[in-house]
Amino acid sequence: MMQRAKIFFIVVFVVSCAREVEPTAKNINTIFDSKDFTFEFNRSNGDKESLSFRNDYLVYKSDKPTYRREIHYDEVLLINNFIQKTVNLHSDTLDPTTSSHYIIKNTAYKVIIVPDQEDFYFDALMKTLKLDQVK
Repeated sequence: MMQRAKIFFIVVFVVSCAREVEPTAKNINTIFDSKDFTFEFNRSNGDKESLSFRNDYLVYKSDKPTYRREIHYDEVLLINNFIQKTVNLHSDTLDPTTSSHYIIKNTAYKVIIVPDQEDFYFDALMKTLKLDQVK
């Protein structure tokens, strides 16, 4: 009986994990189509910030308090444009364990993007979205 329970929990855990897929436009659009996803920035120093999108709301998480507000259409376009440019700068030679990187994920899929660009581009996005002022 205990052995069956262990096997059941292992299967549930494996199935519940998001499957990592290549950083292609098709895979990212599949994640976006779910309308419930997270765009996460992991700095090389270990700091993490994320933007989650659920039901027309943006949820910003960082070392500051979590912040939630409605998202506007022009912001959606700005974020999509930022992500598209970041994907185009993805480098297969950079290692996400030592370089800043992005993760786009939902419950089913996860894409890791390691762009050949400086961190201040993400900071500029946060400033444009007025999320750098969250206290």
